[in-house]
Amino acid sequence: MTVAVTEHVGPYRVLHAGDPDGPSPWPGQFYMLAAAEGWGGGRDERPYLPRAFSHLSAGDGRLGFMLEDIGPGTHRLAQLQAGDVLWLTGPLGSGFTPPSDGRRALLA
Repeated sequence: MTVAVTEHVGPYRVLHAGDPDGPSPWPGQFYMLAAAEGWGGGRDERPYLPRAFSHLSAGDGRLGFMLEDIGPGTHRLAQLQAGDVLWLTGPLGSGFTPPSDGRRALLA
């Protein structure tokens, strides 16, 4: 998957990536993200495990993720720019159907 747009939102970084053929995520599901380059496969690189993120937005063939640069793995994800390749696995987990009567779901 290719990163389409990145933006700064306060201390966070938002990545939008194209996913035109992927299944739509349900509330409560998540994705595993990893950078295709510089993710521990090269000489003297630390191997990183993919990082789990809930989707910020989904629609129009795109997925959005908000992340904070707080460690080596999220630092590498925060460095991604438009056109970079993002490895993505998901949606994972058991989603849920949001209430249809206008109430908001509370997750604890």
